[in-house]
Amino acid sequence: MSLDNKALLALVKKNPVLSACSLISLILFVVIYMRSGLGSELRAELDQKSAEGKRYHANLANPAQLPSELAVVTEANRIVRERAINPSDLAKNLQYFYRIEAETGVKFTDLRQVGAGISSSTGTKHAGAVYVAVNYTMSVSGDFPKIIIFLKNLEQGTRFYRLNSMTTSVTGAGTTLVLNVDLLGRP
Repeated sequence: MSLDNKALLALVKKNPVLSACSLISLILFVVIYMRSGLGSELRAELDQKSAEGKRYHANLANPAQLPSELAVVTEANRIVRERAINPSDLAKNLQYFYRIEAETGVKFTDLRQVGAGISSSTGTKHAGAVYVAVNYTMSVSGDFPKIIIFLKNLEQGTRFYRLNSMTTSVTGAGTTLVLNVDLLGRP
């Protein structure tokens, strides 16, 4: 029972509605199959465009707040700039540490500015950076409570700092603390 072209043509002529429905079903099945992969791509694109539209809408709806937000950011930047040191003002920068020394009663056995604009953690220069790391090494001696107060004053001081390394040793004369810190500086 094989179907040749003549028998197939006779079957189509005998049942035209069934043949037309079968052909349309086959075409729809192929179209649906071809487009089934596009759904997730189109959904992702729709989500992206929706998020972008919401951002534009928020920008258009809130333009009155932009000047006040700009003023807040500008003021915060001014405060950070004031708290950053100038790496070339060596005496003024060292005076910051000497003031903390006088307030806490510890004694510096060594205090040096090692480098400016070089990150001690990466060892690289930050060309074109807005702020640079100014590295200091220091050795502080005193009794333990004064060392803790020194660290607290350093942490709560007017300058931004990052503690890179710290070692401590206890001797008969008290506690010795060796620090490697970076202060935030302007290039």
